[in-house]
Amino acid sequence: MRLASVRSQDFRNLSETVELDHPLAVVVGENNAGKSNLIDAIRLLTFPQAGPRHRLWISDKDFAHDGRGDPVVDAFELEAVFADLSPAEETRMVTCLAPSLGDGMARLRMRAALEPAGRFDVQWFGGDSSNPEVERWARTAITHTYLPPLRDAGRDLRPGRENRLVGLLSALAPEDAGDRERIEEIIRQANSDLDTVKAVVEARDQVQCGLREMGGGSRRLSQLSDLVFADPRFDRIVGTLRARAGHLVPLELDENGLGYNNLLYMAVLLASMDTETDSALHLLLVEEPEAHLHPQLQDLLMRYLESSEHASHVVATSHSPNFASAAGVKRATVLARRGDGDAIVARALKSFGLDDAALAHLRRFLDVTKAALLFARGVILVEGVAEQLLIPALAHELNRPLPTYGVTVVNVGGLAFRPFAELFGKNRLPYPCAIVSDTDPPAGTPNPADLDDGDAMLSASARAIAELELENVSVHLARKTFEWDLAAAGNAEVMRGALALIKPRVAGALERSLSGEEPDVQADLLYEKIRDVKGPFAQALAQAMDGSARVSVPGYIREAIAFATGDPFDNG
Repeated sequence: MRLASVRSQDFRNLSETVELDHPLAVVVGENNAGKSNLIDAIRLLTFPQAGPRHRLWISDKDFAHDGRGDPVVDAFELEAVFADLSPAEETRMVTCLAPSLGDGMARLRMRAALEPAGRFDVQWFGGDSSNPEVERWARTAITHTYLPPLRDAGRDLRPGRENRLVGLLSALAPEDAGDRERIEEIIRQANSDLDTVKAVVEARDQVQCGLREMGGGSRRLSQLSDLVFADPRFDRIVGTLRARAGHLVPLELDENGLGYNNLLYMAVLLASMDTETDSALHLLLVEEPEAHLHPQLQDLLMRYLESSEHASHVVATSHSPNFASAAGVKRATVLARRGDGDAIVARALKSFGLDDAALAHLRRFLDVTKAALLFARGVILVEGVAEQLLIPALAHELNRPLPTYGVTVVNVGGLAFRPFAELFGKNRLPYPCAIVSDTDPPAGTPNPADLDDGDAMLSASARAIAELELENVSVHLARKTFEWDLAAAGNAEVMRGALALIKPRVAGALERSLSGEEPDVQADLLYEKIRDVKGPFAQALAQAMDGSARVSVPGYIREAIAFATGDPFDNG
């Protein structure tokens, strides 16, 4: 059995159906997109494996409000859909079976109403029924373990009642096996051996004497004391065990870094969950699994979580492009909104209908930089490093800083825009995507902008890119190339100055050639000298713009920035 989707209605800021992949679902999005609310919805619908003390309870803050804390509804609803139930799981979940959804499907729904006295009326529904009749045996079939974003793994692995090792060892040593008796016998023998140590006996006798004197010498008022390793009962013994980890030898947890302690904690949890037999499905809900881990460990952790080596279903929320890119396309569900005040939507990338070739391309190229598009409010796709470096600087020149608008510039490393563009459009990622590319017309070709049918003079690659226009995908093509258009916009002298930083002699000779020429001719002369050093030149020009150099922004770049930020310029 797996958790296929979670639907919420008027629960905090979520009114959406969120599809989840299996065995690992990675939920990403910008801050306040509802990721923690999704996790809390699952926590409300299922039972905590650690017991009632860890239960999340409904509060008045769970009802959708107006942004100032005042509820705007008096009820919310949550629903979980489960798929791939085995015959045994169907028997246990019989009151939740949902034939309308297909074979092996179940549905669990909760409705909470806010009553005038401030109390909550909660009703549970199962399957296709509208009657609140769900057996507790069915509801407890799904349990969860929750790891909050700010967690102390060392604390949760210390000896005590909450020690996660207790559940693991209890499952591995059932009551009818001999392991429990063997463990208890070892401790009884250790306690007996302690009685042969003179210092231990004397210490115990001195403590006992002190207690008797404090009680006025009365045996009835004084307490008995002893010194032992542990109470020789299995549950007490395993509660005192400590997990340790280290590179060369296992160390105490307070001698390790937070990252490795988190890995150890998740390993213990997954091992414990995989041995549990009371529930049909165990969910591991992890907020920010990347916490305290460097990028390589994030990658390795993700690959372990998505493997089939464990039986649990992991639902993880993340702010890390490293983790999101390692997870790949089909694992990711994006929570996003187009703009402030817009409703949050959930988009499972695996449901976009992308063909195998597109999915394979995205899996290979959705590296850390490109994965940042999953956390954005707007995206500008570019073909090279020059545009990636300079478009943010050009946006700043227009007083349109891209970070302020949540816009990220993604270098696709060539002309392979289609797989990325297909992530956008109707019922896909909801925010705007601007594609910036060159036309690369053959030498001697007239300027397409001057022709009645400009498309007729586009190169084949530029024509294919132009066809990617969708509802929220806009294509912006240069007259020729990025550097050429930048020079033709009146920036020849600034660009020559930047070129002087990497080719001082060439830039010096250009000074005379550029003098008095029309902008298009200046652009031709400059581009000829820049074309083989585009990356270093972009770095030099960005450096000049960081100083006092002012530039004019080409029209097609201006339009792309306006589209991606969702904020047209006053003069168009």
